[in-house]
Amino acid sequence: MANANTFAAVYNLTGPTSATETCVAASGSTTQRALVGIRADLLSANGLFDGHPFKVRAVSRGLASGACNMTLNIYLNLANNTGLTTLTSDILLIGTSTQALASVSGVLWAEAYCLWDSVSGRLAARWDDGAGLANIVTTPAIIKSSAAITGTNPMSATGITSTNLLSFYVTHTMSANATSSSLIELAIDQI
Repeated sequence: MANANTFAAVYNLTGPTSATETCVAASGSTTQRALVGIRADLLSANGLFDGHPFKVRAVSRGLASGACNMTLNIYLNLANNTGLTTLTSDILLIGTSTQALASVSGVLWAEAYCLWDSVSGRLAARWDDGAGLANIVTTPAIIKSSAAITGTNPMSATGITSTNLLSFYVTHTMSANATSSSLIELAIDQI
């Protein structure tokens, strides 16, 4: 939920129920990604986010009518992305491991700490070993992240210009028997 440090966020969006990884769509759209971003002027030299850590957090819910797996991923959205709900030119920021749903609702939470450098145009990110939680009855657990940021850290985001945002979006993957998913929250917090 939003707090005094929440800089930008989207809440309560309908998510995909596909076995293929699919972006959560923006409110009122079926083709455009739901993005949360930071304006370019705040990323510039001595801007509010230049050299100051921030947190990117996502919370999602899945529901299944039987055995089903769900995965939640947060991606960095670069300027060369299409902005569509299909995946192109994407850099994984953090991802949950596959979580098993079984005819119940389950909530997944994941977050990463980020640091932007306006001079190099790079974003560094890290997560704790327990990068999220799942309250799913069949597999309640601290999520051991499967994020790929260790392989691409620091991430080059040099495609950002004065008219672009440094932004993030969420994907869901759900296997057979998925009945619904929702993005409860995607937020950027100053820390």
